[in-house]
Amino acid sequence: MTSGDSLTAEALRTGQRVTRASAPPGIVRLAITLPDGATQHFERPSTGGCTDWRATELEGPGSGFVFDEPITAKWGRGLGTAAATAS
Repeated sequence: MTSGDSLTAEALRTGQRVTRASAPPGIVRLAITLPDGATQHFERPSTGGCTDWRATELEGPGSGFVFDEPITAKWGRGLGTAAATAS
């Protein structure tokens, strides 16, 4: 499993809330709130598919990390489903 897949799996399994976050035009951005209060972000082009998702920022209480990790189609499909139902 890649780093991006690991971040996605954890967020989809334990996430408590999924929201569409602000993004520049042409970008879909998801924010998944984790049980510890951190927020994991994911992005893809709005015309992209399940293989175009990337794990980006992890905002945590008192710290944060920036990623640019690709996500495989298996986990990208889960993010696509979350994006379709997120508010």
